[in-house]
Amino acid sequence: MAFEYQVIRRPRRKTAAITVKPDGTVQVVVPASLSEDRVIDLIERKGRWIKEKLADFEKLKSNNRQKKYASGESFAYLGRNYRLKVVTGDPENNPVKLMNGKFLIHVPASLTKKAHDQLVVDQLTCWYQSHAAVRLPEKAQIFAQLMGVAPASVGIKGYKSRLGTCHSDGRVYFNWRIIMAPHAVVDYVIVHELSHLVHHDHSKNFWNHVEGVLPNYLESKAWLRANGRGLRV
Repeated sequence: MAFEYQVIRRPRRKTAAITVKPDGTVQVVVPASLSEDRVIDLIERKGRWIKEKLADFEKLKSNNRQKKYASGESFAYLGRNYRLKVVTGDPENNPVKLMNGKFLIHVPASLTKKAHDQLVVDQLTCWYQSHAAVRLPEKAQIFAQLMGVAPASVGIKGYKSRLGTCHSDGRVYFNWRIIMAPHAVVDYVIVHELSHLVHHDHSKNFWNHVEGVLPNYLESKAWLRANGRGLRV
């Protein structure tokens, strides 16, 4: 096996169960009478599912890692990771640029580490917001035409947790942070909110409507569950 696991035998247990914990522990709880061969067979049959769960928890740990605001750290834009390059200079005369596969940021040399980090965060946030303000409405317009809906307006917000919202009067807003996600995931968030212009709940009809536009939307939902917390500066 490509992973370690712990087998727990319990006399009163009648069925087998596998649990994958956030710390990477794989527990296999089985009846005491179950043979070793059948235990191994169970683990092999569930091997793919176990590996996927372990990979999801690894992604969560990576997403929760404290970012470093120095050269070499990576930040995502539309699903691609770009390295940060911090150079000494005046940020007012040198706005953030995405060039040669890197985010180029200018920071004065005399700043404390705390002030340095905050300035990098502020500059990157401004860059993401300005690009989201252009790209997200563009994508929303394309899908709105495809879906035959007409939002009253489309804008961006700095929500802490939600990815978007659709108001009863037709105003649609998206979290600027989704501009970090892959195109397919951004498309899913946009289609999700635009679908609320037709169905104002999360009924079966709503999800059928989303699926009619994006047949593979479940893949994007799964991506967000595993990586959504990492959409941050």
